Amino acid sequence: MSEGELLSIGGFDKAASRGAPVFTEKTFYLEEFYGKSLLFALIPPAGQRIGDFDSLLQTLRELRRNQTRCIVIVSPSALPKLMRRLGRLAPKEPPPVFNPSDGLRSRPYPPDSAVAEIWERLRAGSIVVASMSRDDADDLTVFARELASRLRVFKLLLLDRGGGLPGRDAERLSFVETKRIGRVMRDVRSPARRAIVRAALAALEDGVGSVNLVAPRDVYEELFSFTGAGTLFTAMQYGFVRPVSIDDFEEVEALIVRGQNEGFLLPRSPDQIARILPSCFGYRIGDEHLAGICSLLTEPYRRDRAGEITAMYTLTRFQGEGVAAVLIREIVKEARARRLKYVFACTSEERVAGFFSRLGFHRVGAGDVSAAKWRGYDPSRIKHLLIFRSSLD
Repeated sequence: MSEGELLSIGGFDKAASRGAPVFTEKTFYLEEFYGKSLLFALIPPAGQRIGDFDSLLQTLRELRRNQTRCIVIVSPSALPKLMRRLGRLAPKEPPPVFNPSDGLRSRPYPPDSAVAEIWERLRAGSIVVASMSRDDADDLTVFARELASRLRVFKLLLLDRGGGLPGRDAERLSFVETKRIGRVMRDVRSPARRAIVRAALAALEDGVGSVNLVAPRDVYEELFSFTGAGTLFTAMQYGFVRPVSIDDFEEVEALIVRGQNEGFLLPRSPDQIARILPSCFGYRIGDEHLAGICSLLTEPYRRDRAGEITAMYTLTRFQGEGVAAVLIREIVKEARARRLKYVFACTSEERVAGFFSRLGFHRVGAGDVSAAKWRGYDPSRIKHLLIFRSSLD
C-alpha cells in the first residue's frame, strides 16, 4: 500500500483492531492534565444518587495518580454520600463548608481566606472536597464559577444531569466558543441550564482555561476519550491550523497510528510516519488538543512542483465541525505560498471523493499526477483509486 493514500477523513473510537497506538487516549489526556488544577462542581440534583459518583471516582483516581490537583464542590446533602464513596481517596480533614453569600458583593470573591484554605488542603493532598452551606443549584453554580475564576483553574467541569447541550439537529454540541454562546442560548429553554451556560461564559471571560458541561455519569469519558460525552466551552478562537512543532510529533504520530488501527489510514511503518511528520499541519482547538491533522508531502515530487495531501484524520468528536475542510483550505494556501503547480490526493472511498469534489478538486487519471507517486506502487491497485487534483497556476 502507498504511504500517501487517503482512506477517510474521519474515524470511529473503537478499540484498535491491529497494531498498537503510540499511547492510549487516557495517557494522551493525562499528559495534558499533569500538574494542572481541575474543579468539579456537582450541580443539584446531581449527587443525590449513589450512581452519580461512579464515573467521578474513576476520574479522581486517575488524576490523583497523575499528580493533577482536583477540587470537588458538592451540595450539603450530597456531601456525606460522596465522602463515603471516596473511601481512601477522601481527604483526612473535614471538608470546608462555604457560605456562597459571604463576600459576594465585594471583591475579591471568594475571599482570600477561602482561596488560602483550599490551597492549604491541596498542599496536604491532591484532592479537596468542599461544600455549600445550603442546597441550591444556582448558589453552587455561581460559587463554583467564581472559585474557578479566582483560582484560574485549567478546567472547570460542571456536572449536570442534563449533560452536554443539544444542537438544533438534537445532536450534542461538542464545542462552543464564546462568540457562539449567544446563538446557543437561544436554544436553551430551561432557566437552570441558561444559568449554567452563563456561568461557563463568565468563567472563560475571567481566565479559566476551558469549561466542560457533562452528565456526572459521563465525566470519565468526557475527560479521557477522543469521542467526548459533553460540551466543551472555550474562549479561544474555535480552531486554527498551523504546522505542527516537533513537540507535537508524538501526538500527531499517535493520531496517525490510531487512524491506521481503525482502518481509515493506510498502514505505514514508523520510518514512513517519521517522513511525513515534518510536513504535517494540525487543527487545534484553543488551548486543547489537536482535532485533526493532515500532511502536505512535497519532497518526493519536487521536480514536478507538486504536493500530495495525505494522512488526513479527524477525531470522532470533531466530525461535522468542518475541521477537514479548514485543513485542506490552509494546505492549499500553503501550497500556493510554496509556488507549487498543483496538489493531489488519492482515496478509495466515494465519501472522501465527494469531499474533495465539493472543495473544487477534479477527478483525474494516474498520468495526471507526478510519476514519482507510482514508483514501487502495485499497478493492479491503481485502477481502484480515485485521484483528485487541484491546479494552482
